[in-house]
Order: sequence, then C-alpha cells, then structure tokens
Amino acid sequence: MQQTGTWGDDGVESRANLLTVSVPLLLCGIFFAVVGLFLPAEQWFLLAGMMVAYIVPPLGRETIIPVSILLGIPWWLIAFTLAFLDFAGGLFMAWNFPLVLRVPYVGPRIRRFMTAGRAYLDRRPWLERLYFVGLIAFVSLPFDGSGSIIGSVLGRMLGMTKIEVLSCITIGGIIGSFTIALGIDYIVNLIPAGAGTWVSAAVFLLIGIALLVMYRSYSRGWGADA
Repeated sequence: MQQTGTWGDDGVESRANLLTVSVPLLLCGIFFAVVGLFLPAEQWFLLAGMMVAYIVPPLGRETIIPVSILLGIPWWLIAFTLAFLDFAGGLFMAWNFPLVLRVPYVGPRIRRFMTAGRAYLDRRPWLERLYFVGLIAFVSLPFDGSGSIIGSVLGRMLGMTKIEVLSCITIGGIIGSFTIALGIDYIVNLIPAGAGTWVSAAVFLLIGIALLVMYRSYSRGWGADA
C-alpha cells in the first residue's frame, strides 16, 4: 500500500512556508489562551508546564497525567490538553515532514527509526494490512512522549495519506489520554481524603515504576526485533 507524493517529498510542497509552520503553533497558543479564561492563574501556569514537558522527550502521558492530577489539574482537562497536543503535532508533521528531517538531532533520530521500523514491518507484513487500527493502537500506548511524531513516521512508512495519519493520531491521542486520566482519577478517589500528599505521591510512584518496567520491556522487544 505504499504511496508516493503524499507527504511533500518533491516539488513545491517540500518547501515549508510560514503558514504551515505557524498554524499548529498558533492553534496551541489559542487553546492555551482560552483555557486561561477559566482556570485560576496557578493551575494555568501548571498546565503550561505540563504542555511543555509533554512536547519535550522523554516524558509521556504515563508521567504527565498522574503528576497533573496530583497537582490539582482536572483529569478531563489534562486529558483533552494532551490529546489536542497530539493533534497539533500530527498536523505539524503532516505539513512539515521534510523540514523536520532537516532539524539537527531530531532528523537523524527519525531516519534511524524509519530504517529500523521498515525492517520490523518487512518481517511482519500482516501489520500493514491492519495499518489504520494498528496506528491508532500504537499512538494510544503511553510511551515515548507524544505519539504524534513517531506515529507520523510509522504512517508514512505504511504509505498512509496525511488525512489518514492525522485521523489515527487524533483518535489514538484521545483514547490514550482519556483512558489513563480516567484510571488515575479512579485511583485517586480510592485514596482516603486524610491520607496526605505523601501517600498519594507514593501511590503514583509505584504506578510510575510499573509503567517504567513495562516501557523497558517494550523497548527491548522492539530493539531485538528491529
């Protein structure tokens, strides 16, 4: 199902312009400004920090969401925020993929991932037949920070169009963020009100350790297969 010319590899589309770069950033700015109209200043600044932390690796949903809820940000707000960032990231990648490949440090890492990922997919052709559902599931996983960058790369390798990849990233981001946020909020409600902050922090630490162990096992498995 490989397609060519759908990601602006050649011709005019390969030249990123001010509009394609600025629109995703502008959407994030508008979102943050609108949220600021309803949030107390302290939570607004905390949310800004969580947004930056989510964009910059290696933190992902499994870290950002528990910390945000522990600091008092509503579960539904942090879930929607991270899902929105996934959408904005997917939009940026769809419009500016050639530009991203030229960014120092980021571009070489993406190229290495594409090489390893192509070898992984070549040995598992059945994954390409489940490309749409599979990409949604991959983006939903609470690993590797925002799923928009790696999800866009995988979608490109699978020959998906920009609209297909952006749809998968958006759906996967919503599923992943809201699933984790609901689960963490449920756990928080199980902790007695008088338990104190340290007890809550200890519970979240145990959850984080469990997710870290899962992540290391997942990473080793990918590295061995690829």
